Amino acid sequence: MNEVNQLVVVLTRVTYDSEGKATQHKRRFSNLKPTATDEQIKTFSSIIERLTGESFDKVEAIRTQALV
Repeated sequence: MNEVNQLVVVLTRVTYDSEGKATQHKRRFSNLKPTATDEQIKTFSSIIERLTGESFDKVEAIRTQALV
């Protein structure tokens, strides 16, 4: 199996305006520890929520690996 060499986490929250239109707001964190577990990523997300006062609806982990 190939080794993960890059990890990016995208935190997404959805807000609704007075007309009911949904807007996505995303925070992207790159250059994170490539070997981070899913549990560590969830903990990272909750820390960012506490620091910013935002509540995220979706947490995405994008892992990049070399195939050759």
